[in-house]
Amino acid sequence: MATIRNILLLGLFIIVFLAAPFFSARADSAGFALAFDGLNDFVELAPTSDIFGSGWENTKTVNLWVKPEGIEPVCEYNDPAWCDAIFGDRPRWWGISWGVLNGEDRIWVWNYDGSPNSPIDKIGIPYESDSWVHISLVHGGGTLVAYRNGEKISEIESGTTQQPSTGALPILHLGGIINNAERNWTFEGELDEVRFWSRTLSEIEIKADLYQTLAGDEDGLAAY
Repeated sequence: MATIRNILLLGLFIIVFLAAPFFSARADSAGFALAFDGLNDFVELAPTSDIFGSGWENTKTVNLWVKPEGIEPVCEYNDPAWCDAIFGDRPRWWGISWGVLNGEDRIWVWNYDGSPNSPIDKIGIPYESDSWVHISLVHGGGTLVAYRNGEKISEIESGTTQQPSTGALPILHLGGIINNAERNWTFEGELDEVRFWSRTLSEIEIKADLYQTLAGDEDGLAAY
């Protein structure tokens, strides 16, 4: 497994984390997953808007294979933005995180829409430590949906992903986000077959591609 540290990928292009051509896309047989140490490893990508395009605040899909390892983190403030970041943006507006919230050890799919009394919308997904699981985050039409291995776990109302009032552009990250020594949300485990879409995928589409590599020209595929 290749460990990636502080890699900056600039511009619009296809990001490829895929299996060898003679294997299916199932992560446990791929051999090319990214491994993160939970201390200071992460991959820094481009600005969210550069990868997903305009309108991403309301419409997007992310799916990936993930294998959490080590001791599950306890998230401060019972907030998924303070869990370890499997995928997300800086400054922490939405993503897929891992950790214990209100006593529940879960992989969390979440979105911050700034709505009164419920600023962070989240769905907890059960998992097994040291085992691969496929996670999908689908956000569109005012709804956030989470899938585990192609099966829908739950959905909740969730509006437009909030943006910094300063006009700063959020930057996407894989495997962790580090603001400073006290705000280190790095993930321990492995990631594979990361896919970003500029549209919402249906459950049928997610299941159809679960164990398949992609051609790269699929409708709405923003990065792979």
